[in-house]
Amino acid sequence: MSLLTDLPLHKQLFKALDKLGFTEATKVQAEAIPAAISGKDLLVSAQTGSGKTAAFLLPILHRLLEQESPNTGTRALILLPTRELALQTKKHFEQLAAFTYLKCGLIIGGEAYKHQVATLRKNPEVLIATPGRLVDHIEKGNPDFRDLEVLVLDEADRMLDMGFAIAMHTISEY
Repeated sequence: MSLLTDLPLHKQLFKALDKLGFTEATKVQAEAIPAAISGKDLLVSAQTGSGKTAAFLLPILHRLLEQESPNTGTRALILLPTRELALQTKKHFEQLAAFTYLKCGLIIGGEAYKHQVATLRKNPEVLIATPGRLVDHIEKGNPDFRDLEVLVLDEADRMLDMGFAIAMHTISEY
């Protein structure tokens, strides 16, 4: 394992990592973070508990902090197969972004639709969503993805197994 401080991350992210007590990068983080920061598209397969979520969240946060956007739309979309995983990812995002101005929105089934419309109107820099509910919002023209720079399909194989192929295609075309 390598030290997280060896990774080319924005200084505000190191504050959060320090507060969380993270000092060493896992194998997936050490390999994926530099590649993602350099702008490469990645296909990553890793065991549960390997640090995969931080391996995609940290480069997203770094990018958004380093390359400020003059526009106001959502810049990163993270799709996940279940609301539980989406809630975990949102919590992890908030921990890693604690010392930044970056905000995320959550779009999942089982939550108040009107509240989600208000979240989308605020154009959070990062949107964490499940495919089914996000498609509901797309069909009504709610999200603004004109400024979208990053798309993460977390557990894409599971989303396909759950029958979200058409929803994922609809989202990627939007």
